[in-house]
Amino acid sequence: MRRCALVEDDTVFLNLMHNFFEKKAWICDDFIDVNSTLESTKKTVYDLYIIDINLPEADGISLVKELRLKFPQVPIIMVSGYNDIETIMRAYEVGCDEYLKKPFDLKELGIKVSKLMDDDLLALSDTVKYDVSGRALYIDNKEIHLSQKESNLIHTFMTNINRALTHDYLESVIWGGVEDNGHALRNLVLRLRKRIGTGIIDTVQGKGYILRLNQ
Repeated sequence: MRRCALVEDDTVFLNLMHNFFEKKAWICDDFIDVNSTLESTKKTVYDLYIIDINLPEADGISLVKELRLKFPQVPIIMVSGYNDIETIMRAYEVGCDEYLKKPFDLKELGIKVSKLMDDDLLALSDTVKYDVSGRALYIDNKEIHLSQKESNLIHTFMTNINRALTHDYLESVIWGGVEDNGHALRNLVLRLRKRIGTGIIDTVQGKGYILRLNQ
C-alpha cells in the first residue's frame, strides 16, 4: 500500500486531498508545517509528497530542498496559489516534479500522481527487478514475498539509490526509532542480500549501507 505525506496548512483543502487519496487506497499522513513533516520522515517512508508553498514559519520550497537531499528519488508535487513564472521556476529548481496552481480539480491531481507513480521496473541485475510504485520485488519475473521489515528496507534503499544511509536512519525506518537494533539490522541486510545477490548493497565503513545502481 502506498503512503503519501500531505503538507498543507489549509485544513479544508487538506481534508479534501486526504479523502481523495484514501478512496484510492493510499495511506495519508497530514502535516501543516515543515518541522512536523521532517520529523516524521525520520521514521516513516513515503512514496509521494504533496507540498503547499505557503506554510507557516518556513515555506514549502525550503522543505523540498531538505527532502531532495534525503530522498532524491521520491516524487514531489508542489501546489500553490502563485502562478508567476519566478515562483514556478524556483519550485522546479529545488526539485519538485510537478506544479499545480490552486484552485485545481482533484482529478487533475490524480492524473499528475498517476503519471509520476507509473515508473518502469528498476533493474538491479539481469534477473532482479524492483517496482517502486508497487513496492514489489521480482526475481526471474516472479514476485517475491517479503516480510514487512524486508519490504521497508528494500523500498528505503530503492528510493535512495547511490546514497549512503546510516545505521540510525535505517533502524528508525524499520523499527520506528527503537534503539539497539544493530544486530537485527545486519541480519536483515544479510537476508536481503541473499535474495537480490551480492555487490548491490554495500557496507559503508563506520556509517551504514548503500545500494549502488548505475541508472
